[in-house]
Amino acid sequence: MFKNYFSQDLKEGEEVIRVVRKHWASFIWPVVKTFLVLVIPFLLSAFLFSNYIGVIIFFVWVSIGLGYGLYQWICWYFDHFIITNMRIVNIDQKTLFARSVSESGLANIQDVTYEINGFLASLFNYGTVKVMTASNNDSLKMLAIENPKEVQEIIMELHNKSKKDLSAQELVEFLEQNKDEIIRMKSAKEKDKIKNDFNIKELKSDE
Repeated sequence: MFKNYFSQDLKEGEEVIRVVRKHWASFIWPVVKTFLVLVIPFLLSAFLFSNYIGVIIFFVWVSIGLGYGLYQWICWYFDHFIITNMRIVNIDQKTLFARSVSESGLANIQDVTYEINGFLASLFNYGTVKVMTASNNDSLKMLAIENPKEVQEIIMELHNKSKKDLSAQELVEFLEQNKDEIIRMKSAKEKDKIKNDFNIKELKSDE
């Protein structure tokens, strides 16, 4: 669902590995509140349907309850983390039309830890994943996410792979930047080798 939405704004060569959002258990309280808002007009339906003003109040009340539930679901569903092969993107859906986006490159990660606290968290296997980076301002905290241990392992695996890829890229860049010097050194070595071979031949001929 909304696959294209989560894969937009990707960089060249970037792939979405996993979309991480809060566990469904974190959505229980908004569901309970929505249910309470909706059940009240039905309990009062006998009184409200006794006149046309009451009927209007009933449908307005139900509409507000459904709108509130939809609003809570949108904020929950679109408040998520996107883990790619290059970075972690944090999309914080604050309200229906307001969100903040931050990111951290995999190569900048220093440590990833997770914790599961409480009976419900242990029962349903959800918890918090903390991603520490070189800059404390860029550190990320994933709250109430499903299977935090698996998420931690995925991030660490991608981090280790990015370090290897970065080292290889750095080597390529170094060779490219120092290409002329490497060629000069190679030519000098070849000249020295030819000179040494020539001197050895002269010594042998003198003997």
